[in-house]
Amino acid sequence: MRSKPVTWLLHIALATILVGACVTHFFGEQGEIHLRYDKAESLNIHGTPITLFLWNFEATESDYITDLRLLDRSKDPLVVDEGTVRMNKPFKYHGYRFCQSNFDSDGLGVTLRYNHDPWGIGITYTGYVLLLLAMIGFFFQKNSRFRALFKSLTAKWPVSAKICVPSAFVVLVITLAFIMTKAVTPKPPLQPVLQTPLLGIHVSVIMLAYTLFAIIAICGLIGLCTNKLSTLNSKLSTVSSILLYPALFCLMAGIFIGAVWANMSWGRYWGWDPKETWALITMLVYAALLHFPWLKKYTVHHTPYTKIYHALCVIDFAFVLFTYFGVSYLLGGLHSYA
Repeated sequence: MRSKPVTWLLHIALATILVGACVTHFFGEQGEIHLRYDKAESLNIHGTPITLFLWNFEATESDYITDLRLLDRSKDPLVVDEGTVRMNKPFKYHGYRFCQSNFDSDGLGVTLRYNHDPWGIGITYTGYVLLLLAMIGFFFQKNSRFRALFKSLTAKWPVSAKICVPSAFVVLVITLAFIMTKAVTPKPPLQPVLQTPLLGIHVSVIMLAYTLFAIIAICGLIGLCTNKLSTLNSKLSTVSSILLYPALFCLMAGIFIGAVWANMSWGRYWGWDPKETWALITMLVYAALLHFPWLKKYTVHHTPYTKIYHALCVIDFAFVLFTYFGVSYLLGGLHSYA
């Protein structure tokens, strides 16, 4: 990998995200505080006693609005501050972030989630930026396997075909992903947590990934039904291998866009919700498939490599189907609205 700096950057980005998660887990401070109109609650911020009062709460179809008053008892005279917590818009005070978590059924109390994690979030977000740069730069890396596969597939194509066929395919995939996005996006009126531009981006990128995975699975089914030594079988394997890169990158991008959204809404970028957990499992399964060519020597000698690859493409798509359908109907969670 010495001659593939972008590939190095991709793996460094993933390692950075893991380091950020560890810093958050071991050094970050987080918790919940319940406030009611008739009762003040105390909280220590960097050793400073702070008293919080619920001044006003309003629940509408588009937002949850919590108005706070804070009494800083370390100051003489006492300092009174005010702040507002909205869905997807946390209130910040001395490095602490207060996010909307829940509210009482009688409308007279709220539960806020607070956290203090500047280093963990900073490291994790640095990993996200590096990952985005690596995923974009990967397709321009001269000696990548993706470009080698693409050249082998289009070696005998005329120039016009090299331009028109990929362009038409991209338009088709985006169209299918758009249709799937419209089918899965909740209809108005949306829950307050969904009132953000990140909803469209997150869902669209995930649906684009799932569309590509579906095409890869179809190629796998056709490949399993063709002669093991046919040219078509080999071409289908090459097409699947090419599509696997943008499909996996879109899934990764969708997961991390969701993580940024969760950090804005609930004050944590990962909560092991069933949907996000199975999305992560799906990402790891396809990442293993991406590295499969380097494990070729471990395959059964009497089974051609392409047949194994096609079978894995079909099997792995079962994880996509379970993440898309099974989790929503069987496991529920925060993504039950999807």
